[in-house]
Amino acid sequence: MRRLLLPLAVATALTLTGCTGSDGDTPAGAGEPSAGPTAGPSTAQPEPSAAEAAEAAAATADPATVQDPAGAAVAIALRASDLPAGWTVQANPLGEATDIADNPSLDGICDQRFGSEVHRTSKQPVVAVDPAGAAQLSSEAISYDTAEAASSAVRELVAAFSSCPPDTYTFQPAPSAEGLAEMSVVFQYQLADGTTQVVVAQAVGQVLSVLIGDDPATTTAAGRAIATRMSALPAAAIGR
Repeated sequence: MRRLLLPLAVATALTLTGCTGSDGDTPAGAGEPSAGPTAGPSTAQPEPSAAEAAEAAAATADPATVQDPAGAAVAIALRASDLPAGWTVQANPLGEATDIADNPSLDGICDQRFGSEVHRTSKQPVVAVDPAGAAQLSSEAISYDTAEAASSAVRELVAAFSSCPPDTYTFQPAPSAEGLAEMSVVFQYQLADGTTQVVVAQAVGQVLSVLIGDDPATTTAAGRAIATRMSALPAAAIGR
């Protein structure tokens, strides 16, 4: 599948919406760039032991040896080695008793419902924290029950943002998508308060990775590192 240099945004630990192409152009039929509710990175909170265990598992997961999509999501989750020196990560894993259906990843963007949400089977939310202790990048690695569902999630995101009502996001030329997975989207925008954010999303087989960060270079570099792990995932494990 060709790389999709089209608009995308997701609701993860940072909630945001918007729509633009990777070259800064609004896609056909989308109207002016727009967005819904947004919240910038928040100060990192102390981690529970479950989060520490999740971080350790993700940091050592070998993508070449995973056996299923859930394992693949762990292997492609954001890790400290994807970030500049001195940065750390904080995971927020769902508890065993938590119903993933009660924790949407994409549903509600631009007031749209996403059929792909019911096909999610696991998710690995991780926040990147800079040396000063501020959360600067939010991410989710998501697994689906089929590869078509993961691809559909990207298409639904594109469709949702093509129908966004006008709002206050100023979209800018996005960083290069070179080095990302074949099916990927990247865009950059400035919020009303002057904050710049970059979104990198990429899907391979039954897994999807989404990053939302304030620093373009850090966010895209992390995306390329994740893409490298994605390329090592066994085709049989992710329905590719």
